[in-house]
Amino acid sequence: MSIWCCSIGLISAQAGQTGVGTRNPKGALHIDGAKDNDTTAPTAPTTTQAANDVIVDKTTGFVGVGVLTPAVPLDMRSTVNTDNALGLGTTTMTAAAAGAGAVRYDEVNAPVGAKIEYSDGSVWNKLYVAPKKVVVVARQVSGQNIGNTAADIVNWTLDSQANNIGFAPATGVFTAPRDGKYTFLFTFNLAATMIDDGTRVESQFYRTSGTPAVLARVYKTFGHSMNNETEDGPSGFRMKDTQAGGSSVATFTLAQGATVTVRMLHNLTGGNIPLRVPNNSLPDNPDAGFNSLTIIEH
Repeated sequence: MSIWCCSIGLISAQAGQTGVGTRNPKGALHIDGAKDNDTTAPTAPTTTQAANDVIVDKTTGFVGVGVLTPAVPLDMRSTVNTDNALGLGTTTMTAAAAGAGAVRYDEVNAPVGAKIEYSDGSVWNKLYVAPKKVVVVARQVSGQNIGNTAADIVNWTLDSQANNIGFAPATGVFTAPRDGKYTFLFTFNLAATMIDDGTRVESQFYRTSGTPAVLARVYKTFGHSMNNETEDGPSGFRMKDTQAGGSSVATFTLAQGATVTVRMLHNLTGGNIPLRVPNNSLPDNPDAGFNSLTIIEH
């Protein structure tokens, strides 16, 4: 076995290995882009020094970019670089001509925006990445007065286990992250009060911009709440405080960026009635679930 070494400028060869910019090549072909590798054989470049190197493994023929030991035919997984990106261009080749497994960036033929495509040998197929769907789960445990004019329900407490994308708990405004269908489920419970006959609670799903502003109204109607244990009233009954509660559900098709909030109003009495809330915000408190909002993206 003959071993030879020559050096012409910054090109060196030894033991079947060629180095460009380095006198200590570690592969069949080793290019040191920054020429910062240690020149003392057999010391290997550090991870930082190797970050600007390109190497062809002398055993496998694999190519490493910023990686001295490529594990796949083209390996760019440097732990130092933050620009480990692979650039793809467009092509007018047919999928059959390119062959199965070919990949391209199609910025010409994509009907809605540019896409990465792959060939199955017959047609170009767009790569699809499923978005992380919205599942908002929120509870109202801080308390809020509800009156005779519509008011946004604000200051929600979020369930940390849910995927609360697009929801601002302080304002109660939900912003659709993409075009699609969204289902809203709202439940409420008001503090006990005397209720007038033929009254109602109205919950609204309200769009903060665009028309129509009110996407849907849901009504819960009530009559007198009576107690016949005593005969204090004019007809043998007396009025009794009652909690007005209910729920509403609606599904909407929303465009990306559409903003929706939940509103409430009532005419049970002439004044404000607070939402019934627990004494604390513990999830296992039985009162914590009375005022809640769930938003699901389909």
